[in-house]
Amino acid sequence: MVVTSSLGRQNIHYRDERVLLGTLRALEAKGLAERVPQSAPAAYVGGPLQDRVRLTPAGTTALATAISIPPTRRAPGTTPAPAPTAAKTAARSR
Repeated sequence: MVVTSSLGRQNIHYRDERVLLGTLRALEAKGLAERVPQSAPAAYVGGPLQDRVRLTPAGTTALATAISIPPTRRAPGTTPAPAPTAAKTAARSR
């Protein structure tokens, strides 16, 4: 992910995807991401270097934890009630 500035505005993108500035700021505020100034190549020949965004060690740990959480299991012997079927629904009177 890289951050560029153009006409006084910051733009954030990852390959062909745009990223909301608020998302980046929230990650930075929580110490989960950081910008490395002028560490990415220019977007065009002769253009300025871009800032690279990287996960911090805390961000890497948080991401690894989030993607490795197993699905919640139900307590033994508890199953959800079945959804009513058309045959079980009461007929409406007119």
